Amino acid sequence: MILPENYEDKIDLTKYFDKFYRSMQKMKRILILCIVVMIVLFELKTIFFFQTTYSSEAVFVVYTQDQNNIFASRDSDDEMFATFRDLMCGNMMREVIQKETEADVYNAQITLSQLSDTNLVELRVISDDAQRSYQIADSILNHYGQVTQLVMSDVEISVIDTPVVAQEPDALPQYVFEAVKGCIGGLVIDFVIVLMTVLFRHTIIDSDDVKNILHMSCITKIPCVGIHQKKSRGSRILLSNPRIQYSFKGAFHDLRLRLEQEKNKNQYQVFMVASVLPNEGKSTTAVNTAISLAQKGHSVILVDLDLRNPSVYQILKDPSISGNISDYLQGRFCLDEVINQYQDYPMDVIYGMESCEDATEILSSEQFVEFVKLLREKYEFVIFDVPPLYMLEDAMIIGRYCDSSLIVVKQDYVQVNKILDVLEELNEHIPHISGVVINQAKPSLFHKEREAYGYGYK
Repeated sequence: MILPENYEDKIDLTKYFDKFYRSMQKMKRILILCIVVMIVLFELKTIFFFQTTYSSEAVFVVYTQDQNNIFASRDSDDEMFATFRDLMCGNMMREVIQKETEADVYNAQITLSQLSDTNLVELRVISDDAQRSYQIADSILNHYGQVTQLVMSDVEISVIDTPVVAQEPDALPQYVFEAVKGCIGGLVIDFVIVLMTVLFRHTIIDSDDVKNILHMSCITKIPCVGIHQKKSRGSRILLSNPRIQYSFKGAFHDLRLRLEQEKNKNQYQVFMVASVLPNEGKSTTAVNTAISLAQKGHSVILVDLDLRNPSVYQILKDPSISGNISDYLQGRFCLDEVINQYQDYPMDVIYGMESCEDATEILSSEQFVEFVKLLREKYEFVIFDVPPLYMLEDAMIIGRYCDSSLIVVKQDYVQVNKILDVLEELNEHIPHISGVVINQAKPSLFHKEREAYGYGYK
């Protein structure tokens, strides 16, 4: 599915910042884990690969035998030094040192450098053993003539600073510094991850997205304050809870008004509450929609038609139920035997209690057609909680017998392409879609909204 041409034009810079912030909040555990992993990697690199080295140094003057003042610089000194350096650092010198000292000279680093603006030469030998560095430096000073006699026989050296055995290593492992480097590396990776998410992951954030991308109306935004899922089940997220916050009630007030308008204008009675994917909050939305209608005095029945994964019972926690929807549709009970009255309001509920593998066959039966017909005759409003649209065809079958549908979209959750695909298919099975409900809506960084307070749930 191709996004609308004006999609990018509708997003301003503040929206990008807002999406960046939302992505950081959503992925904060992954981002923190990334930083921790990078710190650990840098520390492990230091532990296993850091090599402690020791240096032994000497300073001397290189001069020729015919030179009167050995400290005076001459134009030819640079060329002489270059040749001398190549000889001292070459394989011939290493062989001499190896023979004289029996030290592992090939694992040592030998460097000669001319001190700036002088004719002084600094010799530095670096290895992982302080004694070995000293032996090699001392051997070079004592046996340089064996290497230079064939090429530079008139060259001699005058030692100013003799080498000594190093008492301390050149450097110690910098664990704190490596941890800082790992943290910075993790932050860079986190930034790239979030940035790529913002640029390439398109989801529904607010009512403008619903209008401009989905070309539908946003009925309401159900607020969220991020209460943990395990703590959010039960009466605490229901309108029947007297402690529920006003903004949460206000969202379902708007939703109830839309359904009442649909009934008065188009005589719609049967509404299905659907979502594109699981965990978008459709079941809790369906339950509270039915409660809101019952609070207004309408005769309402809520039916859990998610036969493969029923969840209305887990939300309402009814202590005593009689039968379930599968019992009725398979002919084991009559309709009155599976209808349960909700304890707080005159609202009827038909629960689903166990997963039904042949759900598609059951929903396609004549028994289901007769079931919907009976509910139309008995109730003003019939609310169906249906399976996710993107995964199964069950909801599409149910849609054929409904008047309209409410699409629950969890904020910043489902890719826009999936929603558009589902809506295109749903339009072929149901005559009307009342609109979109944005669920678990969190406030924008730049626009504080009244919907920003309430309960979050799945």
